[in-house]
Amino acid sequence: MSWINVCEETNLPIGTGVAAWVAGKAVAIFNLGKDGLYAIDNVDPATGVSLLARGLICEMDGDLCVASPLYKQHYRLTTGVCIEDSSLIASPFDIKTEQGQVLVLAKI
Repeated sequence: MSWINVCEETNLPIGTGVAAWVAGKAVAIFNLGKDGLYAIDNVDPATGVSLLARGLICEMDGDLCVASPLYKQHYRLTTGVCIEDSSLIASPFDIKTEQGQVLVLAKI
């Protein structure tokens, strides 16, 4: 595994998600300002469509989540586990910033 430089932190809008291509995988990256950065698989496990970065950020059961734009399943940003169906998991990625750069740990 290796850290992949995705972009400058200043390029990530706060409060929403963006999609990035990281070592052959579509990754949804969420910049939640003071609540930190999160990264999960961009592919919605319920539909197979790559769109979780476009979902709405919310809090459910005390966890930060993203609601899938299609059928509204809620995926925890920390674990990727779906609140409505725990068999659905959008794999999480480790993410960090260093010297103003956003880095995602590639699972290769």
